[in-house]
Amino acid sequence: MTKPPEKNSFKNKMGLSYAYGPEDWETTLGNIDRNIFSGVEIPGDFLDCKNISTEFKSTGMEIFNVRDPLPQSITRTIYGQTPNIVEKIKKQLSMTLKKVSGCSCPNISLDFGIDLALGNPERRDFIISFIKHTAPALHAEKVCLCLPARIPMPPPATAESYFSFLNETMYEGIRFSADIHPHDHMKSTSLEELIRWYRFDMNIVRFVYEPEAGNLIVEKILEAWFAVLKDISYRGPIIFCPKIASSSHFIRESERLARIIKTVRL
Repeated sequence: MTKPPEKNSFKNKMGLSYAYGPEDWETTLGNIDRNIFSGVEIPGDFLDCKNISTEFKSTGMEIFNVRDPLPQSITRTIYGQTPNIVEKIKKQLSMTLKKVSGCSCPNISLDFGIDLALGNPERRDFIISFIKHTAPALHAEKVCLCLPARIPMPPPATAESYFSFLNETMYEGIRFSADIHPHDHMKSTSLEELIRWYRFDMNIVRFVYEPEAGNLIVEKILEAWFAVLKDISYRGPIIFCPKIASSSHFIRESERLARIIKTVRL
């Protein structure tokens, strides 16, 4: 008897993000389906928790990414700061990278406000220069810097301009975090067109959504995106980033996602 074809053979690692809550995240750790979710994304303030990597390793979870280990209030306003303050930020980032490396985490995501720089050549050059200066520390700690690229991207920003920005950093340890907002209006553009500029330079794919506002990731959404990511040979982790304040709701959402992923992927 012929075995039926797999619905969508997609074997990438799956993760859950704590970047948008809940605050009492510790209560969720024993309730995550480890057969589906093998890792997590943590917000930068988790680095202040003692033995944070042990918290997750003890439950069999990797840390895929640290989101905003420097707050956006710092990174998005770095342009125009005095040289003394910029130097302090560089030192703070260097110390932060050591913490991230100590967690055996391969990636950090930092938002430098590229969207604000695209129409301002001086600001753009300043941010590129700052990122280039981080390259030695990134290399020493074996951490990849992921620049958030929103999908779909609001105008006037374009994927081409983000790709050009990345190229000008001239360091292979700087990549993209493809932040997919699946409930945003996609116009008539195909999913392939939305992500094709990033396909060779993505270390992370994140699905950002708001279950508490009624925006749920459903089977149809995952089927479509998994098919596209498979077609472009993306091999990195897929991180689900629900904006949820309640730990009990977070657990229920993780269980719901696990059931959908099993249906779509296996």
